Amino acid sequence: MDDKNIKPIQITDDVWMVPCAISKDKKEYHPFGRPFNSDINWDRAQARQSWLPEEDETLRDLINKRGPHHWSLIAREVNAIVHNGMPIRQGKQCRERWYNHLNDGLRKGSWSPEEDVLILEKQLEWGNRWSDIARLLKGRTENQVKNRWKSLTRKAEKICPKGLDPIKFLISEMKVPEPESVNLSSVMPVSPLIISSPGFIPFAFNDLGFSNLADQIKTTYQMGMSGLQQPDPSPSTLLFLNSPNVRQ
Repeated sequence: MDDKNIKPIQITDDVWMVPCAISKDKKEYHPFGRPFNSDINWDRAQARQSWLPEEDETLRDLINKRGPHHWSLIAREVNAIVHNGMPIRQGKQCRERWYNHLNDGLRKGSWSPEEDVLILEKQLEWGNRWSDIARLLKGRTENQVKNRWKSLTRKAEKICPKGLDPIKFLISEMKVPEPESVNLSSVMPVSPLIISSPGFIPFAFNDLGFSNLADQIKTTYQMGMSGLQQPDPSPSTLLFLNSPNVRQ
């Protein structure tokens, strides 16, 4: 058997096909080769490690070139470039690292009431389909949405009265609109603006000036009263406007 036939073939991150010799008597399999070099430190490879700056930089470069797809292939390239071929990173780890930490469009700020209501309503409707719910929230990841739902659930259980559904109660509390500013014109009658001006009695001046003003006013008033059926005790300025002296 030549070397080509005994070369291991990688199926996934941790699954390999290795040609083996079969012993019929002992029913054993003897591999002709190994998936990796024998000098690999398997304890180190299987231990969970923090991400290194060079790993993040390599992951960014690969995703910028190829896009956020084919995570198993990206993981193999990260391992080849940074770890000399050791299987330190898997496809799932690279995917989570990108979406939860390195993505430029990731939002890490506070949650709005609209986002909270959407998470609660869609979880009641769809169940724990966190990836589908995350697609409705720009910049939020699947892991963020799941953790936020857990936090809201704990809050609902604390404030919900007995006998009510905590999630539905919290949704109803969040949907109550805030009081708007009161328009006083809608609740108080508006009175017309009354402008008080000094009294004015129109009167025609003559050559005598103001010397006989009182007598002329009295005479003009009596002349106007003579044409009325029921005298009014208070004189009206309209009488003076209609007087012969004013029309001069």
